[in-house]
Amino acid sequence: MSILCILIVIFISQATTHNVDVTDAAATQLGEKDMQPIIFPGPIEGDDLKYGTDDVPDECKDKTYCTIKPPDYPEEIFNKMFKGLKPVSQPSLVLDSILSNRQGDPDERDDCESEVKYEPLYKVRPKRDEPWRIAVQAPEENYVQRVRLETCTNPDAPCFNIFPQIPDITTFCKQKYNKWEVLVAKGENETEKIEVELPVCCSCHYKSAPIETRFGITNNITPIKKP
Repeated sequence: MSILCILIVIFISQATTHNVDVTDAAATQLGEKDMQPIIFPGPIEGDDLKYGTDDVPDECKDKTYCTIKPPDYPEEIFNKMFKGLKPVSQPSLVLDSILSNRQGDPDERDDCESEVKYEPLYKVRPKRDEPWRIAVQAPEENYVQRVRLETCTNPDAPCFNIFPQIPDITTFCKQKYNKWEVLVAKGENETEKIEVELPVCCSCHYKSAPIETRFGITNNITPIKKP
């Protein structure tokens, strides 16, 4: 092999090595640029985080929410999931076309006693006959799902007692609900939002007496037969 051929082989070898180094460096830079931080921890065994369990305190059994923290609540896992993330939106009220402001005058009393709480949600479900879901709470990362819950102390009690009672009108206290979007655990390492009916106020309602009662008509009256 001549000296010229040797020089050509060496030149090609160096150029190839240089191109490989440049390509590797570019790929490394591109990978570092496009790589996103891992948000969720490794796989979580079991389906409890997806569906929750029906093992809730007696105070929660007939509700769509539970504010009692379970002893096995995976708070540490949720803290890791939200570590370093920007603030995430809190539970939001689901509005519809017929929803209106029914709160009324705050100085007006309707005699419907209620209890108001602001507590974190640990388990929720869309309706009472559906499986429980685990609500996400990550207090170390400043993410706490807390909503205003107002429940009637004495449902069906008479109300607006400051006004004279009308014989044909019956008043009663009724629990009112609204739908809220709540973030819950899904599967092994994901989350999703579901709609949950939560108690929002206790309001006074009325109903009129049946027309038969108003006019003293009894069910014993024999209807008139047509000729």
